Amino acid sequence: MNPSYLYAALLDVLGYRFFLERDRQSGRLDFQEKLSAALAALEAVNEAVFGVRAISDTVILTCSEHEHFPEFLELLRGLFVAFLGQGIFIRGGVAFAQHFQNGRLTYSQAIAKAYELESKVAGYPRIVIDKNIVAMYETGSGLPEIASSGLICVENGVYFLDILTPSNWQQVYSCAKNLHVQSTGSLLADDPAFGKHIRFERYLRMSRHAPTAFSPFIGGIESV
Repeated sequence: MNPSYLYAALLDVLGYRFFLERDRQSGRLDFQEKLSAALAALEAVNEAVFGVRAISDTVILTCSEHEHFPEFLELLRGLFVAFLGQGIFIRGGVAFAQHFQNGRLTYSQAIAKAYELESKVAGYPRIVIDKNIVAMYETGSGLPEIASSGLICVENGVYFLDILTPSNWQQVYSCAKNLHVQSTGSLLADDPAFGKHIRFERYLRMSRHAPTAFSPFIGGIESV
């Protein structure tokens, strides 16, 4: 059987080892329960169109049909918000390329490209969309319209999923603020991790859905 083309999203659960170690030290399964609660957002997914695999700190979702790509992005948006609601940041990439799966064998250029976007481009908690996908939808090839859907935004030439809407902005803001407050101790002297929170707060502030009076929850530089 020859490989087919499909959309693949690879999502990375940020802070996975830290959360695992905290569970080990406490003797509880808090992190496992949070993962299960977040992944419950996928329980009603149409498995004839969307594939879902969750292994360790990685979640892989696939979409086999062009007409369902906007719905695929909506699914990813809901999953991002669900994880954030559990106090967990995720980061990911979405690509369209060849994919083959049969029994134990998975050969996927789509997943490999999605991983490259997640690990090398995303940088902070967001889901990057391969620019080739955007170009494909801009060619007038009869594919569903996404340019004006409010599902994708761009910054510095990088396209990524806009997880914010008029109805969820306040919820996402509150969850991000709570996560930052809860993470204060673990972020101390960890500049890369701290930077992820700063960039996400900036994303919230720059959103077209943000209120005019934005209240920062990350403090500025202090004099000593």
